[in-house]
Order: sequence, then C-alpha cells, then structure tokens
Amino acid sequence: MLNTKNRIIITGGAGFIGSHLTAALRKNGYKNLLVIDKNRPTDHGARFIKGDFSNSRLLHQIIKNGDIIVHLACSTIPSTSEQNKEKDIMENVIGAVRLLENCRGKKLKNFIFLSSGGTVYGNISQPAKETDAAKPSNAHGLMKYLIEKYIEIHHRLYGLNYTIVRASNPYGREVVGARKQGVIDIFFKKVLADEPIEIWGDGRVIRDYFHIDDLAALLLKIIKKPALNQTINAGSGQGISLNQLLKLINKITGKKLKVKYLPERNFDLSYNVLNISRAEKLYGWRPKISLKNGLKKLVKP
Repeated sequence: MLNTKNRIIITGGAGFIGSHLTAALRKNGYKNLLVIDKNRPTDHGARFIKGDFSNSRLLHQIIKNGDIIVHLACSTIPSTSEQNKEKDIMENVIGAVRLLENCRGKKLKNFIFLSSGGTVYGNISQPAKETDAAKPSNAHGLMKYLIEKYIEIHHRLYGLNYTIVRASNPYGREVVGARKQGVIDIFFKKVLADEPIEIWGDGRVIRDYFHIDDLAALLLKIIKKPALNQTINAGSGQGISLNQLLKLINKITGKKLKVKYLPERNFDLSYNVLNISRAEKLYGWRPKISLKNGLKKLVKP
C-alpha cells in the first residue's frame, strides 16, 4: 500500500480530470503532489511546474525513484484528432514515448495512463471487456491505443509498472468556461444559455457516462493500492442514447430544448458501453453517483 508521502506527478494536472484528482488526493492526505501543465491550475494545493510533458530535459530533472506518474495530458479530442492527425501523433504519441523513455532506469511505483474506453474498442454491440480486441475506428482511439502498446513494451523490456485506465465519458465540468468536450457538459452549457444543441446524426447513438467524482475515486484506489500491469475499464456499465439524455436534461432543468440535428460523422460510433466488472473485482469500485443525480449536480441552485 502506498505511503501518502510518496510523490505523485500528474501530467495535465490543471485540466478537468487532473484538477478533480488533485483535490481528491489532497482530501485523502496526499501532500507531495507535482502538477506539470502548460496552464496554471486554479487549485494551488500542489507544486506546479509550467511546461510540456514531452520536454525531455524537464522530465530528466524531475522524475525520481519511487514516484507515481499519472499521465492525463492530451492535446486533442476525437474531432480534433481527425482534423490534424500529424499534430495528434507528434504531441501525444511521441510526447508519451519521450515521457516513457525518461522513466527508464527509475524505479517508479506505478505509471498510470488515462486511455479512452470510448474510442479504443471501435464498433461493438455489447459492453466491452478489457479482454476484447481493441479495434480503433478513429484517429483518437488509435493514438490512445498506440500509447498503451508503448507502455506495455516498456513494461516487458524495462520493468515499468503500469495501470491503463480506459475511461468512457466522464462528465461534471464547470458549465461556465468549460472546454468544448463532453456531451453532457456541452449540452448543459447550451441549455442554461438558451442556445440550440447540435447533434451529429439522429440522436440514437448510445454512450456510457459517469461522473468525474467516481473516476477520481477509482484513480485514488489505483494510486493507493495498485493492481499492477493491468488494463481497467472505467464507466457506468450502462448505456443511454443522446435522445434519452435530452429528455432527462429537459426533465431536470424544466427548460424547453432547442435541438438541431446535423449529418452524422463517419468517425462516430453507434454504440459504446463498457463492462466494469474487472474494476469491481480488483478494487471493489462501482460508480456511486447515478446519472440522474449527477445531472442534478450540474444545475446551480
């Protein structure tokens, strides 16, 4: 079990997931936290270094024996991965390889990578298990899967301890000023501003959504007592269509929704839900916040 004095390095720690994880760690007594990000976090409870996670000179100076690295930084989302594949590879894949190379020879407690359960499995017809073949059908999924493979290579050749977390669709961003990512958070921002919601396709695509607090809770368990060298799904284990989601938002907010349906995009999947039984078996983890209660948390009193 990890001592709370062990240092935890979080790349992309100023972002949505990173800021929630940092807050959860501090709440649970972890004080030796280091955030590497291009942007300064709003929460100053961790030591902050402004920089790029792929900066080899910076990484060489920072990474020490006994560290835990939580690699969250990612410069793209699925749509921007498609728009600029070269940028996606250069910044994320090559950046991750540089990070991994700087871990060689360092006796890390764990290297935790946040992958994408929403894109690495590709087209599926039932909740995906970690043992199912990964068949990315878009650039973002391929990028995440390539990083997973490089992590596994560093484990086999250099003894790197790792945990890969394939997360579905976490939500719970602050509505004001939120990054344009995450269907639920974008929908709420539009609804509360009385702006039209744009949906690619007919709204029947099915996704797996879970609250950011539940993802932070799982990452905390992995940091505290890791089941090393595992790939773990993180999601709700349940699917809901965009049209059903809109009805639920309408019921919770009481607002009439303005919905604009656009032509479907060829890189969007029709169905994506994750089987989370491995996370429950290894960590006793299941999401505690239902979708309905999670959506209510987004509505300001």
